[in-house]
Amino acid sequence: MPVATAETVYREVVGVMSLSEQLRLATMVLNHIPAEASVDYSEEWTEEDYCDFSAASHAYVGRRLEEVEEHAETR
Repeated sequence: MPVATAETVYREVVGVMSLSEQLRLATMVLNHIPAEASVDYSEEWTEEDYCDFSAASHAYVGRRLEEVEEHAETR
């Protein structure tokens, strides 16, 4: 079974709700976050962060090079 992302849930479920229902849902979500919950806003990158960034950068450059080459061939 595929896992729904927050963006998909928002677009397909929350986005079609009335504004009052969206506010009600947001209130419910926020009220269920434990007080001791915290988010790590650290600006330090882990080794995994560097690997992910590097992989995404290489993939992006590869796609752009293909686009440039395709565009050059059509001229």
